Amino acid sequence: MIVAIVNPNSGRGKAAETWAKVNAFLPGKVETLETKRPAHAIELTRSAIKAGAKTIVAVGGDGTINEVVNGFFEGEREISHEARLVIIPHGTGSDFAKILNLPRDEKKAAAIIHDGEARMVDLLKVRYTNANRSSSLRYSINVTSFGMGGVVAARVKRSYLFATLNTALKFRGNSITLTIDGTDSMEERILNVAVGNGQYHGGGMWACPGASIDDGFLDITVVRYLSLFELLKGIPTLYNGTILTHPKVKAYRAKRVEATSNETVLIEIDGEPVGRLPVEISIIPKAVRVLIP
Repeated sequence: MIVAIVNPNSGRGKAAETWAKVNAFLPGKVETLETKRPAHAIELTRSAIKAGAKTIVAVGGDGTINEVVNGFFEGEREISHEARLVIIPHGTGSDFAKILNLPRDEKKAAAIIHDGEARMVDLLKVRYTNANRSSSLRYSINVTSFGMGGVVAARVKRSYLFATLNTALKFRGNSITLTIDGTDSMEERILNVAVGNGQYHGGGMWACPGASIDDGFLDITVVRYLSLFELLKGIPTLYNGTILTHPKVKAYRAKRVEATSNETVLIEIDGEPVGRLPVEISIIPKAVRVLIP
């Protein structure tokens, strides 16, 4: 059984239209469910898998993909070892899709649903602090970041770059304590920390250029605080893959990272603002099956 979870608001309302074109190329019946509120895709996916769905199609942006991925789990338990994910990217940010080299052509997208190759993909398990200041668990398939990235995610409407520049005018950095693999601890005043399974976030920012979605490691990019002038000067490195050469950038590879702060430091998971520090992020190797060309 194939079930499509469609965010009708993604891609400025064109996601449903795109899905209708893809669905027209599929030979059998596909159940289509539209999301109506935040976190609805989690509920729909979880219910579909429990009802026997073997293929879940996520139609939307990175936020929709994240919710669908979280629907593969109930707490820390994977609901089915057979369920597979297909991604039809269509949203404000479609950063994870860049890694998978997914086609935009509707017929080719339908072919992936019908007979794509299953690739085992890692996930980030993120324990963070929610708005009620209690601990929450969420899975991340792409990038989780905190610092300015969390602020931008809370403000973005259509353009990540515009929201980043607008935020930079007032952002003065955050002082955090970062602990990597339980041993290396450091105190930094940061602009942003990106913890990547994927490489891109924020509408094309190349935050973790060395990340691989199936290598069993987190790629951590720490950007120390930059003045507005330094940030504007360094913007090209965010998009051309050279961010790790910047003198105020450090990169790490690890299995787990923890961050705390005495300040309010906002977090985003796959582009969605979810809460604040403290946070603990660990890797779950080969956690979900994603169909690719």
